[in-house]
Amino acid sequence: MTCTYTGHQLEAFLNHVAETTPGPFTGIMPHRMSAYLRSQIEDPWFMWNEFCPSGICLELTITAPTTIALTGYSLDDTRQWISIISNDHGKSRRKDVQMTGLGRLIPDLDHGSFALHAGAPMTISLEPIEGASTNYTIMLSHTCLIEIISVESDQAVHRSEGSIPRQRWTHYGSSISHGAQSPRPADRWLMQVAQRLHLDLTDLSLSGNAQLDQAAARSIASHPADVITCAIGINIVNADSMRERSFIPALHGFLDTIRERQKHTPLIVITACTCPIQENAPGPIIIQSDGTYRVALRSVEHDEGALTLAATRSIIERVVRQRNDPALAVMNGLDLLGAPDAHVLKDNLHPDQEGINLIASRFATLLPNTLASMQETPATQSMRLDLDNGERKALQ
Repeated sequence: MTCTYTGHQLEAFLNHVAETTPGPFTGIMPHRMSAYLRSQIEDPWFMWNEFCPSGICLELTITAPTTIALTGYSLDDTRQWISIISNDHGKSRRKDVQMTGLGRLIPDLDHGSFALHAGAPMTISLEPIEGASTNYTIMLSHTCLIEIISVESDQAVHRSEGSIPRQRWTHYGSSISHGAQSPRPADRWLMQVAQRLHLDLTDLSLSGNAQLDQAAARSIASHPADVITCAIGINIVNADSMRERSFIPALHGFLDTIRERQKHTPLIVITACTCPIQENAPGPIIIQSDGTYRVALRSVEHDEGALTLAATRSIIERVVRQRNDPALAVMNGLDLLGAPDAHVLKDNLHPDQEGINLIASRFATLLPNTLASMQETPATQSMRLDLDNGERKALQ
């Protein structure tokens, strides 16, 4: 008997989806924020990035040959990839699949909307390893929209929960977290850390849009988590969207909104990684014809309070100290990627894959250390113990 799953049945296999909308092939397209929250940010670049299923995975347990039909919608001709991780008897295997038949997303910048021009569906074939029940994680492309059309198998397919419970990690960040410089989803630093520390990731990285929006804070707060990390600074300076006067209360308000729903969850604010063009110069940034970035030329008569990366780090440190929150800490982004690593910023702004790998390796070490630096609470103690256990099990 063939078991076919379509429409809303497919939502049972997806992780951390706020809601889905129907696609041109009557499949489902996942959103990372609810319609109510995402409607509050009228920015076409935000709309695109929120709709990219960054960090969203299909989690399947299969006992018979299974096919997944899906399609993608891209802004351009950039190659798009899906990463497939199989787990069987403690052994993890990875395969990357290039997407075919991509459709196009055509933005309408005047009206803040877009149209989907359908391409052709592709199929992914999965086999149970050695005939046994096998868990698969299908990491969807983070740089194009995805429509999941169907899952079909000769036997019932179930949601894969894994044999080892995972601690829940919610992350909010910029393009460095979103990771367009990593074509393959599994190579993003967030996914590397989640795999290494055995964490269940809710990904709210939004390229160019880590702007302390209240809608984003409410979305973070709505996801129950065992640890929350927020990378703050680079996008605000890049866009020149705030001065010191607005940044300080916006940061307090962002943290307040999270704390209204998650009062004791360990919460770590990550300051900006190195970016020499913006360390001591305000934004906005300008992309040049060769694809590299520079800061805009400024001539402002009274520029007091203009933000630089160095200023945001200092302000974040001060705000966190003022809040006197035992489960709140700062992670210095320069410890993830510092001035000696500036050579990995090939476009003067974004790290290449070498830099992304450095961030992943360093963050996986710094996260337990940062939790250890927090005042001892049941939540921080539990998270530290589970991280230690998760890393040991992931390395076995």
